[in-house]
Amino acid sequence: MSSVLSVLVVLHLLSWAVALGLWVAAAGTRQPNKAIAHASATALVIGIVMMGLSMATGGTGHLWFALKLLFAAIAAIFSVVAISRREETPSLVWFGIPTAIVLNVIVAVFRIGA
Repeated sequence: MSSVLSVLVVLHLLSWAVALGLWVAAAGTRQPNKAIAHASATALVIGIVMMGLSMATGGTGHLWFALKLLFAAIAAIFSVVAISRREETPSLVWFGIPTAIVLNVIVAVFRIGA
């Protein structure tokens, strides 16, 4: 089970890296790419799967899971809103995407050390 969780962690972090990289690539033009939403949604789904597997095996840290779920949902929802609004995307939504991604990764790193 440990190797399955390790593979899921790698895929989860790669999904966030892709989402953040695509946001950085689109930051100059503020034209969001649909792949940002796909990568964010993929990270969200993989995170939910990891949360379920961790809790099924007796894992703790429900607060950390809740925080990560919140930030992942914000990033995914903001990504979808940005795609639908295109150039009229509000700054809160546009800059909320990378903020939520970075906060998600920060929570993950500090959870690993806890």
